[in-house]
Amino acid sequence: MDYKELLESGEPIFRENTRFKHFKNPVTSERYFSNYLSYKRMPSLSELEADLAYLAQEQAGYVSNYAFLFFAENQEISAELADYLKKQGFGFSRHLIFTSSVEDLRLKDHNLGDIRIVELDEAYLEDYLQVQYQDHLQYGQVYAEQMLADNRDYLLTNGSKIYLALDGQRIVGSVTAWFFEGYVEIDDYQVDAVYQGRGIGTALQKAALANQERAILVAEEANRPMYRHQGYKEVASYWIALRSDSRQPKDD
Repeated sequence: MDYKELLESGEPIFRENTRFKHFKNPVTSERYFSNYLSYKRMPSLSELEADLAYLAQEQAGYVSNYAFLFFAENQEISAELADYLKKQGFGFSRHLIFTSSVEDLRLKDHNLGDIRIVELDEAYLEDYLQVQYQDHLQYGQVYAEQMLADNRDYLLTNGSKIYLALDGQRIVGSVTAWFFEGYVEIDDYQVDAVYQGRGIGTALQKAALANQERAILVAEEANRPMYRHQGYKEVASYWIALRSDSRQPKDD
């Protein structure tokens, strides 16, 4: 199974050929993870040069000048490609894919005290949008405004479920669950720094996984020990490369 392809199966494809899929969303043009090339196989140097020229043309009207690439699953970047990409200003990171049956996960219950876990609905939408907006400002005003407008229009109808951790009325953590092909994907998983270590993240995961059979998620290498400890099995990986003056290649 190609797990990267599985994770992309719910996304509309702008253009596809035998080598790559192009995901493009001009409405959220500043969001890297809505605008990228995903390779089915590793490109040659000449193919990569042509692909970057193609991306530059396709994104000519975008506010930011960037290029974002997802390389083929379980393939290494050759020294030739890596050297070229570095000279072009790209940074690299490796994404790990983890899966598990939900019943095999080791997610212990914790006493959360006054913390409540709730599903996002209209009652909490505006507060959540403002929390996200403030966080997104670190990536620039245009990005924050694009994401605010898009989230306000589609967040409650895009097929996902979002779970919030509340301390009183304050949102201190959240996670997004996506459902497809027998899996629930754990995404956008975060807990405020001062609330970490109290079991809130585990409680959010459990809410997202309730009544589901299999879980899948993508994580950076630094989080490998945590997910292995919870019972997830590492099944695949892929490299990403981002050229941008403002951000490193991290999920947003």
